[in-house]
Amino acid sequence: MKIEEILQTIKTFEETLKRYKSDLEKNPGSTFYSGLVKNTEEYIKELKGELKQQKLDENIGKVFTGNGKKINEATSTDLPIILKLVNEYGWKVGDTLLYQQIYDIPENLKRDYPNLKNIRPDIVLQDLNGEVLAVIENNLDKENKDLLKLRTVITHLLKPRFLYACSAERILFYDNAWKGLDAGEFKQVTNFMSLEEMRLKVEQQKKIASNKEITIDTTIAGGFDPTIGKERYYQLQCIRTIIENYKAGKQKMLIHMATGLGKTRTAVALVKALLGSGLTKRILFVVDRRMLAKQSVDDGFALISREHTSSWITTSNFRARKHASIHVVVIDTLELIHSDLPSNFYDLIIVDECHRSINVNRKLIFDHFLCPRVGLTATPRIVTAKEGTEVDEEDLAIIDTYKLFGCETGEPDFQFDMDRGISEGFLAPYKPIELLSSLVQEAEENGITFDHVLEPQEKYVIALGAEKKLKLEQLNRKFISEENCLRIAEELKKNTQYGEKVILFGVSQAHCIELAKAINKVFEKDLSEKPYYAEAVISENNELNETLKAWFKKPYQKPYVVTSVDILSTGVDIPCVRYIAFAGLTKSVGKYIQMVGRGTRLDPKTGKFSFTVLDFVGLCRRMEDNGKGTLKENKKIVKPGNQKPKVPGTPQPKGDYFLIDNPDPAHLIQRVEIHGDTIIVKDNIPIEEAKRIFEEELKKTQEPVIADLKEKAKQDDYQPTDQEMAKLLDWLSKPNTFLDEGHLQKMYDFPEGSAWDFLLHALGKKKIPTPKERIEKNYLSYIHTYNFTDEQIIVLKKIKDVFTSNLASKRTIDEKEIFGNPIYEKLIGSYNDINKKFDGKFNLVINDLKKTFQGGLYH
Repeated sequence: MKIEEILQTIKTFEETLKRYKSDLEKNPGSTFYSGLVKNTEEYIKELKGELKQQKLDENIGKVFTGNGKKINEATSTDLPIILKLVNEYGWKVGDTLLYQQIYDIPENLKRDYPNLKNIRPDIVLQDLNGEVLAVIENNLDKENKDLLKLRTVITHLLKPRFLYACSAERILFYDNAWKGLDAGEFKQVTNFMSLEEMRLKVEQQKKIASNKEITIDTTIAGGFDPTIGKERYYQLQCIRTIIENYKAGKQKMLIHMATGLGKTRTAVALVKALLGSGLTKRILFVVDRRMLAKQSVDDGFALISREHTSSWITTSNFRARKHASIHVVVIDTLELIHSDLPSNFYDLIIVDECHRSINVNRKLIFDHFLCPRVGLTATPRIVTAKEGTEVDEEDLAIIDTYKLFGCETGEPDFQFDMDRGISEGFLAPYKPIELLSSLVQEAEENGITFDHVLEPQEKYVIALGAEKKLKLEQLNRKFISEENCLRIAEELKKNTQYGEKVILFGVSQAHCIELAKAINKVFEKDLSEKPYYAEAVISENNELNETLKAWFKKPYQKPYVVTSVDILSTGVDIPCVRYIAFAGLTKSVGKYIQMVGRGTRLDPKTGKFSFTVLDFVGLCRRMEDNGKGTLKENKKIVKPGNQKPKVPGTPQPKGDYFLIDNPDPAHLIQRVEIHGDTIIVKDNIPIEEAKRIFEEELKKTQEPVIADLKEKAKQDDYQPTDQEMAKLLDWLSKPNTFLDEGHLQKMYDFPEGSAWDFLLHALGKKKIPTPKERIEKNYLSYIHTYNFTDEQIIVLKKIKDVFTSNLASKRTIDEKEIFGNPIYEKLIGSYNDINKKFDGKFNLVINDLKKTFQGGLYH
């Protein structure tokens, strides 16, 4: 059929389909009418597919190149690329896209290329003035020769900014503006650029070359700060350093700036300078927690929102918000969506304290994007493992971070650490006080021997059947001492004034809950209404925690003490905090500095010019920290009290302390109702029960807003607006659900998801990706990011299923296991043949794949 006939047939059958659907509504459950509807829909789908192919064929037949050669005479290799450039990127054949155009070698180049009279590139992309922007060679049979041809004669003659080399499996890309170490090789990409995108890159490079002075807004960073009465000159130095490095073509940069010195404001001023000068169009700001994403948009980039739009992007909105100048994203989310974004999408990536463990190696995610990257960190030094010793995982992540940002030597591009910040009066000095209970001393020196514990609720004795010994590092992880929590609470009361703000770091969620209970027992008389004197902040996404943190920021409002494992160790700006307290150990120097840094901000409004570290486990001593500029360590031994819980009818445990099993709140969902300054805890329910409530309420609700969203969810790839998302979250928080987005992420074990993702999942419209599906997507990203040959890519695709299945099932895998099955070996080839294709290094590729995908998905 011709195109006109197909269009008319589609129209006729669409009218017929409407009648069949109407008949089906009148006769629900009728297999006759449902069959008619299904068959008609399938036929319309076939017709539309045929229509699409007819239009493509017609386009191919119409277009010509500048030398008069018809595109439909092009090779089968060239045609798909040409159609992709025309249909997806807007290039026009014979106008901005030239096919096999002939270019004569000019006299001044004949000496260099005596054997060539002319060249005929496969595809040339040019602007409307005829200036060549890119050349595409579409045959990599002789890869080295083809790439050399692009880098030499084609570049010398046509002077294109961009070079592409394509094959059946790859698109290789090179930018002639690249400088330094990154200028050496072609890089694999998954996309081309449009004319507009190429012109923008060219204009940006011209502005860089012009060396025009760039204005920095000192009202945001680098100017006079009335809080401390002087200029924050170091912020200005930092911004200028990064801009100069960016203009010089440096691809990896690191800023080491201590907590409290204004990294976020420095980053905002840097972004404004780069966007305002035209050196960049779109910047990505990466954080490691949702709380920090919200904070970055609301408190950071809001400072420049009039000039440059910023948006927090998620799995459900990133396509709709692609035009914002500044994208803020959580690293978990970026892991899911990075391969859906073009490699050239961003001009700069700024990464804020991203030490968090995620499902794949951060290197893969950042290497996908072909743009400079800047890391921000408050960690003062690299920690390396001595031979035969172990290094804490967080410190290993910090080492990786330094490597990710080109700082393997430990020398960042700009440095202003805590020592210097305190010395120059930009940060508050501190004094550590060690307060060790006899239990902690015993655990540290000899370990605690015990053969029973107390049941957490009823406090009856549970015999363990054999003696156990706990060292201090293990105390309060699997077994918690209630008595020691009470000792800490009593010492807090002795060493602080009522109402002073304290952040107390524990070792687990359950430990933090017990610490808060003990503190409230000591400080509170009336426990009828939340917030209490002390609250546990143990889950970053929970609406309750967001509310508690907002209240904790206010100097004269409860809670006065918050207990936390690590949610409050980074990215929390609470200047009025006067005490940092440690009830748990860490081996990580980086984490220790981060935790101490929560207290270093000066706060003249509340009269805070210094702070105190209360150390209940000897952590400061272990870190060899005597508090710069403070008095010598004030060491004190805390004796345990005589209080013992009385349990009628049960034997009393011996000793001056009690150990209880560590209950795991991670398997419960705490539902709360918040009204103004009042918090009512509704219940703590199992995850499966919370899922059932959410899914049942969603399906049966007739509330207009949610009913409308459920209808829109039927559309393919519908993107909800900000207002619709706000209404969905509001509905979630009300009876009968009492849930929030964080609860849903915990319930479905999908921290990257948005409320919209969970709505689609619950309605059966779009299932949350399984672990295997998530690995597969990043596996394909891996083989299309790094420099593999076509043959190697084909092999890696063939082993994808066995590799990802093993990882998703938490099983180990090596090259011998892959080839251990004779049937599988027959499908993909022998190990020796495959190993030859990888130059004898196939085992190294497998090991690198395992390293890339051994992240948090399998914890």
